[in-house]
Amino acid sequence: MEIKESYPLVSIGIPTYNSSDRIRTALTSISEQKYPNLEIIISDNCSTDNTQEVIQEICKSHPEIKYFRQQTNIGMIQNFDFVLRRSSGKYYMWVSDDDMLEPGALLKYVAFLENNPDYSLASGEIRYWKDDVPDLIERGFSFEQNVRSMRVIGFYFTVVYGGLVHGLMRRELTRDVAIRLIIGNDYHFVANLAYMGKIKNFDFIGYNKTFGGTSKNFQEYAKAMGESKFAGYFPHIKMAYDAYAEVMHRSPVYTQTSLFYRFPLAIASFSGIMFRYYVRIFPFAVGSQIRSFLMKTFGRGTRLSLLF
Repeated sequence: MEIKESYPLVSIGIPTYNSSDRIRTALTSISEQKYPNLEIIISDNCSTDNTQEVIQEICKSHPEIKYFRQQTNIGMIQNFDFVLRRSSGKYYMWVSDDDMLEPGALLKYVAFLENNPDYSLASGEIRYWKDDVPDLIERGFSFEQNVRSMRVIGFYFTVVYGGLVHGLMRRELTRDVAIRLIIGNDYHFVANLAYMGKIKNFDFIGYNKTFGGTSKNFQEYAKAMGESKFAGYFPHIKMAYDAYAEVMHRSPVYTQTSLFYRFPLAIASFSGIMFRYYVRIFPFAVGSQIRSFLMKTFGRGTRLSLLF
């Protein structure tokens, strides 16, 4: 048996747009994984720069790349869906065109999933970069409870940025999971996977993600999704509602169970997002803004310790 055939096929989807100056870095990080059985699906969303020429040149020496160019811009989320639905591997991963995999991560994910069939997704910690400087690390997303509803609730009470969607997942489990044109679609996609299997989040860096693009501003992001202005100004309320709707009636992953089982899970999912933001995050964000305002107004020498 050839070495390639002894490893399960891993599909990596890269939706891209005007990435001629950055996609080489993403592809290099994948090549440096040294994983012997890959297919890389790139969907060029009708780029207006020379992305096509750059990728076609790379393809000459990388037969594992399958390149598609959209004739018109189909939209960001639709492009993510396109690369997933064109994949054929046992395992699947999204890599954004301005992100990077950490060396050696892919082999560790595959080995774990091969030996643990009750897990739906494996990921390392997600390191976020802003202006080429490490900004924060997203960790603590292992959900290994035997009760599937507890995994979903645990996820919704924990998630902030949603980088776990860049983990390695079992592709067959994604068939019944829709990628929706809504803010927080990555939240709900991972929650579906958590319902179908356990999730492992290793304590090493696995993925490097860049802060920026449309997602840095909720109003712009909502507009790109075709969402309402309300969703742009109150995104967490909208995400909480969508979590409820996903469990109650949108996703066939959940609707195979009884209404009496789904309803409390839907309420808990809604509550998880609301609690995470409006109890755990929002008060500190407001406090930080007030502190900043007072310091700018009265000077840095102002004593604020009694207030905050």
